Amino acid sequence: MKRISIIVIIGILFYSCNKTSTPGPVIEIPTGTLELIDSYKVDVPEPSGLSFGPNNATLLTVSDHTNQIYELDFHGNILREYDYVGKDLEGVTYNSDKNLIAIAEEADRDITLIDYETGNKIESYRIEISIGSTNSGLEGISYNNNSNLYYIVNETNPDLMIVWSPEFGIVSENKLDFASDYSGIFVDAKNSLLWFVSDQSRGLYKCDYNANVLLKFSLDELKYEGVAINGDVVYLINDATGRLNIYKIKKEI
Repeated sequence: MKRISIIVIIGILFYSCNKTSTPGPVIEIPTGTLELIDSYKVDVPEPSGLSFGPNNATLLTVSDHTNQIYELDFHGNILREYDYVGKDLEGVTYNSDKNLIAIAEEADRDITLIDYETGNKIESYRIEISIGSTNSGLEGISYNNNSNLYYIVNETNPDLMIVWSPEFGIVSENKLDFASDYSGIFVDAKNSLLWFVSDQSRGLYKCDYNANVLLKFSLDELKYEGVAINGDVVYLINDATGRLNIYKIKKEI
């Protein structure tokens, strides 16, 4: 009887181990294709971050070399260089409701608001999250004019998307887990979509507002650090090559 009990116990343990070690289903992310339609040299050292300006008529970027803001045309020519000099600039967005520019300053995890017309600093706000490396902090920012909230991405350690406003502070945090790092973010408010770009994963990700990936696009280079989307046209800026690359999303037949 004792021998039978031992055999039964061993059998239960064997079954339990096999059960817990069974891998879950692998969820495959659908992939899309980008077609390069134009590429322009940008005379901004180490450009990082990308956003449309007023009325989607220009582009905004920042330099993490000069730590200044630049307004560009769609051929990458500089239209305006702002006087404000920040610290470790990485992300930029335009707030059409208040006609201001918001920039992400990586190391100190600050969001600084700049008057679009005058270029004067309005205010800086510290984003209070657990700190990893000072070189893996706030990397991208994009304004949602439907909700009047900013969507901010922390590069890594922790891998986070933060929804924030000056009035309410941090509204929500979403843990990100679909890329090795996160180097840029864009809110497509018209279609209720988020777009993330990853330097290390060489990927562009189309997501819902909860950061669930709907579609992935492979990129041909590292160091893409800014993205802006208009319909099926994708604008990407590269920190290493200093180029503004314009792609079209190919429709799958």
